[in-house]
Amino acid sequence: MRHNRWATLLASSLLMLGLAPLSAAAASRAPGNQVLTIAFSQTPVTLDPAVSDATLTFEIDVNILDTLVWTTKPGVFTPDLATKWTITDGGKVYTFQLRHGVKFTDGTPFNAAAAAYNFNRILNPATKAVGGLSSVGPLTSAKATGTYTLVLTLSKPFPAFLNYLSTPNLGMQSPTAIRKEGAQYGNHPVGTGPFMIQSYIPNSDLVLVRNPNYNWAPPALHVNGPAKLSKIVYDFEASGGTRVDAFLSGQAQELDAAPPLYFKKLGALPQYKQFPMPIAGAGEYAAINNAKWPTNQLAVRQAILYSVNRTGLIQLADQGQYPVTWGPIQKGTPGYDPAFTGMYNYDPAKASRILEKAGWKKVHGIWTKGGKKLTIVITTIAGYQDLPDLSTGIAGYLNKEGMVATVEQVGAAAWTADCVKGVENMTPLWLTNTDPELLQLLFSPGQFFNFSKFNDPTVTKLLNQAETDTNPAGRLKVYDKIQTILMDQAVMLPERLNEDLILLSSKVKGVIVGFGGNPFYYTTTVG
Repeated sequence: MRHNRWATLLASSLLMLGLAPLSAAAASRAPGNQVLTIAFSQTPVTLDPAVSDATLTFEIDVNILDTLVWTTKPGVFTPDLATKWTITDGGKVYTFQLRHGVKFTDGTPFNAAAAAYNFNRILNPATKAVGGLSSVGPLTSAKATGTYTLVLTLSKPFPAFLNYLSTPNLGMQSPTAIRKEGAQYGNHPVGTGPFMIQSYIPNSDLVLVRNPNYNWAPPALHVNGPAKLSKIVYDFEASGGTRVDAFLSGQAQELDAAPPLYFKKLGALPQYKQFPMPIAGAGEYAAINNAKWPTNQLAVRQAILYSVNRTGLIQLADQGQYPVTWGPIQKGTPGYDPAFTGMYNYDPAKASRILEKAGWKKVHGIWTKGGKKLTIVITTIAGYQDLPDLSTGIAGYLNKEGMVATVEQVGAAAWTADCVKGVENMTPLWLTNTDPELLQLLFSPGQFFNFSKFNDPTVTKLLNQAETDTNPAGRLKVYDKIQTILMDQAVMLPERLNEDLILLSSKVKGVIVGFGGNPFYYTTTVG
């Protein structure tokens, strides 16, 4: 973000709220008519959703790319770029009839050949489509059997497929632009959506402008034609203080990832409104490495869960703004089970009894076994939202109970490499997903996101069963069995609900929240 954009902030407006001024800001610029400026918390590594695994990429791309199907609630799928579809061969063949007259914003026609190109690009190992591959599951081929007929063939049934086809990471992108831009395509994706990229300066800003030709909105929205906004400006700024300054000055009309204290206090004022956006998935949790000593011992993992006061942890890291989570899937996501509520509730005495029963003894206040201290290494991404504070809080609780917990803060790339290698004992993170199939991604052997290094033949068998079960009710029962085993094995420390604390100017209306937690600005206005 270019800091000279922000207006000088009147300190009195903050003091009236009982808050100290966060920083000086530069002179105000009244937002243009029907322009939405967002004080956005992070710069995406890439804007190519097929390659990315980052939620923030999808939050932007939902406004640039259309998907084959549309959904606003679990299990209900309606047309988007596909007008209808059939599922045959026991759930292994999906045949889509595509909308006519649609063009990408570079003029390339959208048809079955373009759609097939998108899927085959994901399947191509050279693309390194981390996000895309996790969503297409057992897809083996994509073929255009007619100008507007697309056939997707899977090696086995995949009930989550329509769900994933409605998400931005399988949004349709222009084959022409992909070929033309090559390695730089991630800075300028081209779709068929209501907005298109005008300019992008990484670590500064992204400007989207209205697609004047957009006339193929999802029928479920009951509106059509170009978007009401003429422009969306994402100003990237990691500092929560600077984002708050921009919002209070009127430079930005939306504050992304609002610091919890300001979310609470500013949201109580009439000129602003709270817009908490739950993000479907596993919630925020700490993965516990089941393959590294000493967290490869069940007693140690259970003791860790009983030793952490999650209410206190959220108060420390997030001003108590979020609800506690108790299981592998958070509320609002298919597969959520409230029966896990209260499981491993804070009970240090019980943690001590478990460790003692497993042969651990306290020596000078430190849990010790076989001459080795119970040491826990917690790795986190330096400066990344509340993850460092959560890590510090967890370490504090563990140290208080006689473990030796340390926190290592590293850059994002190093953190990913460490988690893949399994060098840490614990790491706080989140995984977003709109289907309980997320458990397959987190706990199947060999999966990229299996940072818990969990490998249990019974769970693997159940995961494979659930992945192909076409009976919705039966499928959820299998996932419930899986979650019960995971919690009995204490493979993770659920922490808090994952939601983006967004503040809006009261002038902003008509923001649509897609299922899964992506803000869609097609019908948005700025009064």
